[in-house]
Amino acid sequence: MSAVAAEWIKLRTLRSTWWALGVGVSISLALTALGASTVISRWDPARTSDQAAMGIVVAVYVGVILAQLPLGMLGAMTISGEHASGMIDTTFVATPSRARVLLAKAAVLSGAAVGGSLLIAVPGYLYGRFVAAEFHPSLLPAGAWTVIAGGTLMIVVTTLLGLALGTVLRNGAVATAALVAIVLVLPFVARLLPWGEQLNRFLPAYPALQLIEQAPDIMPTWTAFTVLAAWAVIPLSIAVIANERSRHGS
Repeated sequence: MSAVAAEWIKLRTLRSTWWALGVGVSISLALTALGASTVISRWDPARTSDQAAMGIVVAVYVGVILAQLPLGMLGAMTISGEHASGMIDTTFVATPSRARVLLAKAAVLSGAAVGGSLLIAVPGYLYGRFVAAEFHPSLLPAGAWTVIAGGTLMIVVTTLLGLALGTVLRNGAVATAALVAIVLVLPFVARLLPWGEQLNRFLPAYPALQLIEQAPDIMPTWTAFTVLAAWAVIPLSIAVIANERSRHGS
C-alpha cells in the first residue's frame, strides 16, 4: 500500500494530471451533451421508457470513451516523465521492486480513469434524462450495465496501455504516437485489408464499440470483454518483464 500511496501523491501533484483530466472530461462532457441532444431529438415518439433509458446510457458512454486518449497520454507521461527527469531512479531506490512500482502506478491510474469516467457519465446521464424527460425513461435497464462496464473498461485499458507503452519506450512523444496508432489508426487501416474484419476483432476499438452498442455483435459479450482487457494485461506484463530485465542488466 505504501507504493500505491507514493504513486498517488506523485500523480496528484503533477500539473499534467489535471490538464489531461480537465481536457478529457471537458471535451467529452461537451460532446456528450451535444450528441445526446441531437440523438434524442430524433427519437420516435413511440419509444418506450426502457428504450429511452438505454439510449441515454449509450449516448453517455460514447462520450466517455472520447476521453480515452487524454488519459492514455497521461498514462504514458506518468512513467516517461520520470525517466526524462531522472526521478525514476529515486523511485526505484525507495521501492527496488520495479514490478511493484509499475503495478502501483497501474492501480492509481486505473482509479483516475474510473474517476474521470464518472465525472463524464454522471452529469451526462442526468442531462440526458432531462432532455428525454417526455419519454419518461426508466432508471437503468439490465442491458445498460454492459454498456457502463464496456465504456469504463475501455477508458481504463487505454490509460494502462499508455502506461505500458511509456514504460517500454521511455519517451512520451513516441509512446503517445504508438497509442494513437493502436487505438485510432490501425482500425481504419485494417478496414482496407482483405482480412481486416478478422484483425479488427483483436484490436481494442471494435470490442469496446460493440460493448457500447456502436458496432454489430460479431463476438460474444464475454469475448469482447476478454479481448479488451487483454490490451491492458498483456502490454503491462511485457512492461513488467522489460523493467525487470533492465534492472538486472544495469
